[in-house]
Amino acid sequence: MTPNDKKSDAARPPLLRPAAIVKGDTIGVVSPSYAPKTAWLQRGVRALERAGFNVLLDPEIEIAPRFTRAEDERRAENLMGMWLDPKVKAIIASTGGYGAVRLLPHLEPAVFRNNPKSLVGYSDITALHLWLMRRANLRTFHGPTVDDLVPSLRDPTMASLITALTTPCPSKPIGRELSRAVVPGRAVGRLVGGNLALVQQTIGTNYQIDLQGAILFVEETRDPMSFVDERLVHMRAAGLLEGVAGIVFGQLSLDRSEEDEFEDFLLDLISDLDVPVLMDFPAGHDNPNLTIPLGTEVELVVEETRGWITYREDALTPPPDHHE
Repeated sequence: MTPNDKKSDAARPPLLRPAAIVKGDTIGVVSPSYAPKTAWLQRGVRALERAGFNVLLDPEIEIAPRFTRAEDERRAENLMGMWLDPKVKAIIASTGGYGAVRLLPHLEPAVFRNNPKSLVGYSDITALHLWLMRRANLRTFHGPTVDDLVPSLRDPTMASLITALTTPCPSKPIGRELSRAVVPGRAVGRLVGGNLALVQQTIGTNYQIDLQGAILFVEETRDPMSFVDERLVHMRAAGLLEGVAGIVFGQLSLDRSEEDEFEDFLLDLISDLDVPVLMDFPAGHDNPNLTIPLGTEVELVVEETRGWITYREDALTPPPDHHE
């Protein structure tokens, strides 16, 4: 990061907080990436409705993308239209895949900045999370897509999602039961990141991830160890890891035969950063996929064997008075 970058960071206004949602509110569902499978989409809609929310689907939600400029513009218009609908209080992506990055040149930051709402998704939706944070100064949530949801609040993925969207500052530590300590320590910073491939793709753009003083969260799926290494090496070469306060590795889904070796070279790559590091955090492409607040200050605690993150500030504002 150059001195000019640091000055611009200091001048950037604080990240905006969306309002918490309450039962009876409408959740919009959009497809910025691939189109969802109908049965999985319907199951997820039932899950949200059973949790007490109305659901509004983008009319073109099940149209498979063709990746032409005209279609990119139309899908961007659909997303902004859903965002501007006053009935819609939060938005969840229907699925991941590919294509969200193609919408970014056609999105208007003011639409999102002037109408703060929660966006939830993971995988390819990382492109939108990072763009919204840098271009619209908006906090978002890394969490499940609608096709991941099942109609049960006993399901950890579903329960975590509802808590994140309805509670400004949940008190329970996140990830404590499943996470594994790698480098013990404590750190406080904004939680940023998402899918590692999408994070790497921001380098050199006007929405490049800002890691100065941040807790970096990354997850990946079905990639060989060398790809993950290459992306981390690129981030390091670009100077992005120099100011990081802590690192949380979510579900990486590497080839099982490579996992032990991966941890060895990972530690070698980041050992001089002298920051706490957590592995196997339950967020990403496996189950459970817990919802975590991007752009919000959290504390990362890594003890001898376990670790977790906790909110250090509100991610949401209290819901507006519904009696107005």
